[in-house]
Amino acid sequence: MKLCWLLFCMLWSVMMTVAQAAEHLNDHEAFCQSAARQDCLALLQQQLDSAKPFSVRWYQLKSYQLDYLFDKHLDQQLAQQTTQLLQLEDMPPVFRTQLYFYQAKILHSNGQLLQAQHYADLAAADLAQLFQAFADPLRLVELANLQTVMGQQTQAWQLLMQAEARFAKSKDPVFLFELYTNKALVQQANGQMADAAYARKLALDTILPSGDDGKISVAYGNLGRTYQLLGQYGLAQQYYQQALARMNPGADDVRRQMRLLRLSQVHCQLQDLAGARQIFSQVEPQLVETTYQSLYQYLHQQLVASKAIAQCDAD
Repeated sequence: MKLCWLLFCMLWSVMMTVAQAAEHLNDHEAFCQSAARQDCLALLQQQLDSAKPFSVRWYQLKSYQLDYLFDKHLDQQLAQQTTQLLQLEDMPPVFRTQLYFYQAKILHSNGQLLQAQHYADLAAADLAQLFQAFADPLRLVELANLQTVMGQQTQAWQLLMQAEARFAKSKDPVFLFELYTNKALVQQANGQMADAAYARKLALDTILPSGDDGKISVAYGNLGRTYQLLGQYGLAQQYYQQALARMNPGADDVRRQMRLLRLSQVHCQLQDLAGARQIFSQVEPQLVETTYQSLYQYLHQQLVASKAIAQCDAD
């Protein structure tokens, strides 16, 4: 799930001259809208190369870049950048918190749970202070997301309920999208699948009017996965197809492999083996991220190597 960490950044031009300055800035998606047809990552690197290292502008662009890598599941590049940047002795507090968050998620995905918890605790402590200072509702959701990732479902749910109550009158589609998405994550982790599906649908309905293809694609895909876990494969198929239709070639290539694998699996579960093989043939193996390698290998064995199917229920 993608959270807009760059909402942390307020008044970057002041932040570097006053250590305790406030932060706020739109995420990389808003920045990339100004890039027209130019590749966003290439544009970011071009502007980083022309910016004075460790200046206001450099930190701003580097934050966009990290957010882009995280959003597009470019985990190897993100891990390399985060590890290097954490070695800096002095950096804006909000940027440091962003690094803590990414490092926690990277380590957790690699199975390094103790190290991940260390960085999660650092990020949570910073986030709590930032929320008290700036009262941004997304910070509560970000804290909850971090706790969900670390398996702290009870604490995460309490934060989400607090955010929902405190900002009940909010009409911000991004906040509501993230709120419902994270509620679904906790419910799904607790086995409350019907409730999770309802929250996923609320997240989709909230973000659809925004026209934000990136978030809309995520919402469709999340809902598809929940219906797949509920065994409602026809609905899952429909939502996965809509998620794929909203993706941008090049920018969403890694996420595309995730959805293709799940869509192939759904066809398989529907006993449409020809359809499953056709979808699977579109997968680019070199772009399948680590967490989906086992599913890729399983489907390859069932659909390509054996030419026969017993079941397609791999996680």
